[in-house]
Amino acid sequence: PVRSLPVRGVRSLPVRVYGQIMLTALFGINLMIQIKSGFPPKADSLPAKRELLRDDNSIMKRILVVEVNWLGDCILTLPIFKALKDKVPSSHVGVMAPSRVLELFKNNPYIDELIEFDEKTTHKSLFSKIKFVSSLSEKKFDTVILIHRSFTRTFLCVLAGIKQRVGFKRIKTAFLVNRKVPLPELPLHRGDYYCLLAEGIGVPVKEKNPRFFLKKDEKLKAEEFIKVYRQRYKHLVAINPSCNWVLKMWPRRYFIELIEELTNIGAGVFLIGAKKDMSAAEEIVKKRNKSVINLCGKTSLRELAAILEKMDVLVSGDSGPAHLAASLEKKVLVLFGPTSPSITAPRGKRVYILKGHVDCEIPCYNSACDNNICMKMISPVEVFLKLKQILEDQK
Repeated sequence: PVRSLPVRGVRSLPVRVYGQIMLTALFGINLMIQIKSGFPPKADSLPAKRELLRDDNSIMKRILVVEVNWLGDCILTLPIFKALKDKVPSSHVGVMAPSRVLELFKNNPYIDELIEFDEKTTHKSLFSKIKFVSSLSEKKFDTVILIHRSFTRTFLCVLAGIKQRVGFKRIKTAFLVNRKVPLPELPLHRGDYYCLLAEGIGVPVKEKNPRFFLKKDEKLKAEEFIKVYRQRYKHLVAINPSCNWVLKMWPRRYFIELIEELTNIGAGVFLIGAKKDMSAAEEIVKKRNKSVINLCGKTSLRELAAILEKMDVLVSGDSGPAHLAASLEKKVLVLFGPTSPSITAPRGKRVYILKGHVDCEIPCYNSACDNNICMKMISPVEVFLKLKQILEDQK
């Protein structure tokens, strides 16, 4: 049920509506203050044709990038940070992201500051959002690149006084975004889609393959953990048995069959994933207990990355961990069903794709599909033979 508050003379309104009203009031107050202080600037003080970012990169001294919520998509945006630093080396670049993906941006040489904004937890209440705006305004960012299309996040950046707001041209944020990048024609790979926001303001993204940066101590810790398994097994294979959408999941019985074949060639199998994926991992462990190391739900994001770096290959559906392995330049075999590799495939030098061949239109977002035929069409034998080939390839 939606909580509501009584308003005299009208029907009760949901709490979220009060929040929107308060934020709108704050926006009005903020706008009045800026007008009194001389913003927006007079036309004759602006660069020719208002090409503030395209022709004068000195404007971009403190840049904030507002990220999306999903691990795989965040990884696809990593090339933007290097491009910003290449274009404006002296700039201060910050990233604003939810806590669950913020670790991804640590130790990145192209990022100077991490800012947590999590609307589902830390910043759920109106008061916490007001407090966040106050904190953000003190950081004096002059430019924000809005990768996340959220109205709320865009609004908060306005309230924080960030004068240059870069985003795609959309109706719901049209009056908040003042550096509008035209929406591209689709379909388009998600990585190219995000990079267009930088390229649309004159920041070329030359290298589209993302790169994840581990610390030395993180690598050493993973090496110590893996050492005993490296001595015991001929190959180390990581398997991600889950995805954020059930229709992208390969059947669990297929994973069980695959693991049996892998153990026959001397491979050690590591199950990985988040806490929400533990049930899938536990079902597999029950069937193949002696030959599986279950790490599902037992690692942080950065610990998982360090362990993946020590693996010979990762097998996964279209998921965040697949993008993570690719950003570490590891071999990764991705199983595609309802989603399209041309749109969401991980980017990396050693990414391999297996796809179920069906007559359905792809991408398919039919959540009512009851047979998952596109994933079932990829057989355990086909995956094993491809894995064997990958493991034997020394590249």
